[in-house]
Amino acid sequence: MENTLAEIADSLEKGRCKKVIELVRMAVKEGIAYDQVLEQGLLKGMENVGLRFKTETVEIPEILAITRALNGGMDALKEMEDKKDKKKIGVAIVGTIRGDFHDMGKNLVRIMLESKGFVVVDLGVDVPAHRFADSALVEKADVVCCSGFLKESLVDMKRLVEELERRGIREEVYLMVGGSAVDDAVAKKIGADCYTADASECGEKAYAYCKKKRREKGKRYLRM
Repeated sequence: MENTLAEIADSLEKGRCKKVIELVRMAVKEGIAYDQVLEQGLLKGMENVGLRFKTETVEIPEILAITRALNGGMDALKEMEDKKDKKKIGVAIVGTIRGDFHDMGKNLVRIMLESKGFVVVDLGVDVPAHRFADSALVEKADVVCCSGFLKESLVDMKRLVEELERRGIREEVYLMVGGSAVDDAVAKKIGADCYTADASECGEKAYAYCKKKRREKGKRYLRM
């Protein structure tokens, strides 16, 4: 098992899309849990890539190859996962705030949420606050995940809180923020519910929130 997961991570680092797809399918057929394939295979590979980005100059073609390999692996995992009946845990909106075009962190958050059973609406990058709020209202979202890597991002994150309040859904939406522009103190200051340092933590906390929300909703029904 460990060898297959290590091979997935290694092939992802090298941008070998076809190999990653083959290995992901093989891992699932071997009985390795989806979460393990994701976290110890695909995300481990991306973690190693991230470390390389900090210490080496990585050329654009290599970045594109790695991105294709990640997307191919995720598509293969989702294809295998769709074959089994999985309950939807909730609806999540994800995006990078206006003025910011970073998408790798946002894409990893989307992947983690999907692996936890969320239906994810990905708004992309450079998203104004009102679009997050509009989408949360239309999709009846449980969670909104907003990332920002620039100091200027904080103004629009605060505006997002105001937009949710204006539409009367602030109490219904769990607002999660992340990115290098944010930390716990900043999240509290702008009125967000939660700050997470990475995609894996985001997935865990969003899942825990929705499970708790379901339990509380069930208790209210029982009292009625």
